[in-house]
Amino acid sequence: MSDGLKQGWRRLRFEQMAQNVNVRVDDPNEAGVEYYVGLEHLDSDSLKIRRWGSPADVTATKLLFEPGDIIFGRRRAYQRKLGVAEWRGIASAHSLVLRAKPDVVLPEFLPFFMQSDLFMDRAKQISVGSLSPTINWKTLAKQEFALPPLEEQRRIANLGRQAASASDSSLAAAQAGHRLFSSSLHRIFTQGVDDGNAQIEISPSSSPQWETLPLADVATVERGKFSHRPRNLPEFYGGPYPFAQTGDVASARGRNFKASQHLSDLGVKYSRSFPPDSILITIAAVIGATAITTEETWCPDSVVGIIPGDRVIVDYLEYVLRYRRTHLEHAVATQTAQKNINLAVLRPLPISVPEWSTQEKIVELLKSIEIGIAAQYSRAEKGRRLFQSALAKKIGEEQ
Repeated sequence: MSDGLKQGWRRLRFEQMAQNVNVRVDDPNEAGVEYYVGLEHLDSDSLKIRRWGSPADVTATKLLFEPGDIIFGRRRAYQRKLGVAEWRGIASAHSLVLRAKPDVVLPEFLPFFMQSDLFMDRAKQISVGSLSPTINWKTLAKQEFALPPLEEQRRIANLGRQAASASDSSLAAAQAGHRLFSSSLHRIFTQGVDDGNAQIEISPSSSPQWETLPLADVATVERGKFSHRPRNLPEFYGGPYPFAQTGDVASARGRNFKASQHLSDLGVKYSRSFPPDSILITIAAVIGATAITTEETWCPDSVVGIIPGDRVIVDYLEYVLRYRRTHLEHAVATQTAQKNINLAVLRPLPISVPEWSTQEKIVELLKSIEIGIAAQYSRAEKGRRLFQSALAKKIGEEQ
């Protein structure tokens, strides 16, 4: 034994374990690849990349990756996003492209090690910035970790593959649930719902014959704010008041919303809050993402708060806005430096307003699908935690 470690274990800097593959591509269209992977394409706590975009859809500098490389989201590391590439492509510059040094770390082991709570907790600790904490490669490179011998790495990787296979099956079922949800959402707002006796009457335009009102007639629509510039001063943060970021809303689903930042007593003086059961909708960069607050929440000016009146159920209205997101993104949003919409677009947005009982039926139907999706994610998370527990027993005590 040396340095207090078991025989065969070594304490190494991360740069001794992995290479930062910093091959920059200034023009994505000239990269000669078919795949673009942004942070939005990476699923938290899953090494498999299930979604991707096209290089034609993006601009600015990107990073080239090869099959087997690890794409690690260095921005907002608390989201635990990394994936293993199965093909050649380009990645967001908000990620690190990492490649194992096989004489020290098995390529099949490194992704599981980076998924560990040990690594992720360290990644969060070294992130800098309050609004969008980011990891600097030079800082990550110097971090020291205790590594097992190659044969033990191989055993851990085999265990990880088994756990990942079971988790991937649950995630695949969840993805099927998402497809069912999307098709149901489209059917409801183009064909109506069964009222228990007969189908709701369909108009000649293939839309339900429900009353249509401007959003401003069924809800109060106000923009969030943060009036102080700069707004990233440390004294504005660290308090008890939830402060919703665009990314928080984009990663939420209905009431499954959690703020990643909290304002201090000083910070709230410059912001605007919305009560529980308000709908938050993003209006800049990410367009039309929605979530429902479960407690009083403060918002910046990139998020609008919608407080429903007595004509609509809050969950129903959020489903309507989810359905209208594509319209807001592609037909309405203006693009200057980045896409955006404003209150002049949102307040007159047409909203279908059926009878209260029909709204309840729609909410019940869509929530039942979402409950099934959540159950599959729960199974995947249970498997992940079991593997994390086993991994912690094998490597955690040596750190």
